[in-house]
Amino acid sequence: MISLTLLVSLVALSTSGISMIVLGSLEFQLQMHPVHKIFGILLTLSGAFHIYYNFTAIKKYLSKRKMMLFALVMTFIMVALYAIGVSKPIDPVKIEQIETIMKTMEG
Repeated sequence: MISLTLLVSLVALSTSGISMIVLGSLEFQLQMHPVHKIFGILLTLSGAFHIYYNFTAIKKYLSKRKMMLFALVMTFIMVALYAIGVSKPIDPVKIEQIETIMKTMEG
């Protein structure tokens, strides 16, 4: 059940994210944001349970040097992309306007 939730959440999150990028419409992004957020939470929770129940296998898998190196490189890339994204300056007035709109869409 956890694996299926993880799979469905991954498919929903990736297709909604890709759709938002490809279509590039702010209207569509605002419409999809609640769905994207809900499946992001489901993916995170089911992923945490999946890791918990498969921790021994994951440890064994990561004991291989090649796999550990791959995991470290991917983690570094993720942290670097987060740092780049967070460091981009954005106009606070525009952020407040967008957040107000999003709250009305989700409410």
